[in-house]
Amino acid sequence: MVNRVVTTKKAISMRTKILLSCISCTLLALVVQTALFQQSSSRIILDQAQEISRSTLNNLQEDLYDFNKAIENSLIKIYNQNKFIRDISLGNTYEELKAIHSQISYDLVHSAFSPAQNLTSLYVYTPAHELISVYHHAQTPIYSYPDDIFDGKHDYNSDIVRRYIASNERIMLVSSYYNNNRETNLIRYVLKIYRNNSVCAGYLVCDVDTKPFVQLMKKYRYSNQQVIWLQPSGDRVALFLGDLTEEKPRKANLEERQKEYERISASIAGQTWAGGEISFGKEYVLFRSQEYKYDFNAYSLMHKAVLEMGQAVLMRNAVFVLFFTLGWFSLLFLVISNGLTKPLRYMVQTMNRIRHGETHLRLKPMTKNEIGVLGQEFNDMLDEIEQLIKEQYETKLLVNDARYKALQAQVNPHFLYNTLDTMGGIAASQNCPIVVTLCKALSNIFRYNLNMEDSFATLEDEILHIKSYMYVMNVRMNGSIRLGYRIDSALFHIKIPRLSIQPLVENAIQHGLKNTRHEKEIQIGAERKKQMLLIWVWDNGVGMDADAMNRRLHILDRDVLQRGSSIGIDNINARIRLLYGGNYGVLVESAIGEGSRVSICIPIDEGTPEND
Repeated sequence: MVNRVVTTKKAISMRTKILLSCISCTLLALVVQTALFQQSSSRIILDQAQEISRSTLNNLQEDLYDFNKAIENSLIKIYNQNKFIRDISLGNTYEELKAIHSQISYDLVHSAFSPAQNLTSLYVYTPAHELISVYHHAQTPIYSYPDDIFDGKHDYNSDIVRRYIASNERIMLVSSYYNNNRETNLIRYVLKIYRNNSVCAGYLVCDVDTKPFVQLMKKYRYSNQQVIWLQPSGDRVALFLGDLTEEKPRKANLEERQKEYERISASIAGQTWAGGEISFGKEYVLFRSQEYKYDFNAYSLMHKAVLEMGQAVLMRNAVFVLFFTLGWFSLLFLVISNGLTKPLRYMVQTMNRIRHGETHLRLKPMTKNEIGVLGQEFNDMLDEIEQLIKEQYETKLLVNDARYKALQAQVNPHFLYNTLDTMGGIAASQNCPIVVTLCKALSNIFRYNLNMEDSFATLEDEILHIKSYMYVMNVRMNGSIRLGYRIDSALFHIKIPRLSIQPLVENAIQHGLKNTRHEKEIQIGAERKKQMLLIWVWDNGVGMDADAMNRRLHILDRDVLQRGSSIGIDNINARIRLLYGGNYGVLVESAIGEGSRVSICIPIDEGTPEND
């Protein structure tokens, strides 16, 4: 024992030293790789990531330009409305324009705009901001839009429109406003209508949904940590996509990033910021204000780690070196320690297999040392345990067999004596061949009941026995019970406990149908559900309290084995649970006044006598 303990300590000490050497070499390789990565590659990859960000923002800006241009082309088609253009050019009064052209916005929308442009509202105004015509798309109490952007009830960002109309600017205005009912921003376009190509005779205001813009922003947003927003110069933020709080940055960095965003967006609104790039600490912020025709620009704010995603390539190399070194030293560690621990590992593996059911296994002869002696003692202990288990199992089988035969013998024969009395009465009153058939059926019943050599019978034999029994009962009851079967013939060969179905049929007749006034019916069925056989007996009688019966059946009452008067459902349930275990037995489904269905569940493959 002392020598074994010393050997174990030496083995553990050697394994620990090798393991520490492996870890030290791995950490050294990782440190060297990280230093090289930081010195030579970080700046290059960061520059590449910045260039990618600039390129994606430029592409986004180009798509925004195309969408805005399509909106402008649709608005320009107002000049195709010749009568309206003539009237507004002639200087008709506001009242005349409104009376004649109140539907002009509707006509323009349905002739010039496509569903993909997601238009929500279109307004037609005079230069004095008097509303001539308005159109709202699918307006509801929830999704409602202002009847007039100058009504003064809410802030529709209309001051931008006033300044634009008062200016000499000829390029279409792109702006936005916040819709309180929808709780979202809407993009707004304003286009002037000119008389003689020089004098503003009116203007159009077109509001569109932000869905197309969100799709474009998502298309060019290559990281969930990237924040993109759209904002015209001198105006509010039109659309914001992203979350400044993603990736859970340090609180100081988060506050600084939030302040930087607010400062920049305010500078854009005040037309004091011309664009550029800013980096601070471990954060990096990229702003690209692309100067296009409509002054509707995209801006981006990102964590520095997002721009450094290209470093993942070099990180994979570092991980490769890490795992290569770890694998090499692990292999060396396994080779050296294998000779010391192989016998112990073999013992542990064999014990685990035995613990999981392979009780026939034994340890092979090993070296003549303490481990070998331990293995031999373990084998001897297993042999003794196996012998004890065998003896206990045989004893249990004898007890269960005795209990089963005692339960089987408890089937109530009273109906046979009653039938004999009935047969005597029939024979005394008339000379009828029915007596011969009744005697034959009764003989079959006696022969089947008294056959105690085999405790099991096929499903087919049980059904034949039921037919004989029901013939006798129908003779006694003047044929008042109709019997039906729903059984697949492929199940007839399966063996079940003898006299499992007849007591259920007898119970249905004596209790379920006894006080039934309408036509009496019994159905017997059997079906296979995976590896289980489900046999059921149904009657259209008075029913019973199924919950109370199932609670009683759930408890395997040992007194059932001794009560000679215990028959029917209790008898069958006790027999099945003794044979197959508590997961099988009898289940009752019933409702008072609607009949009952009593089911027997037994296994087919494992646990059936046929396969045992």
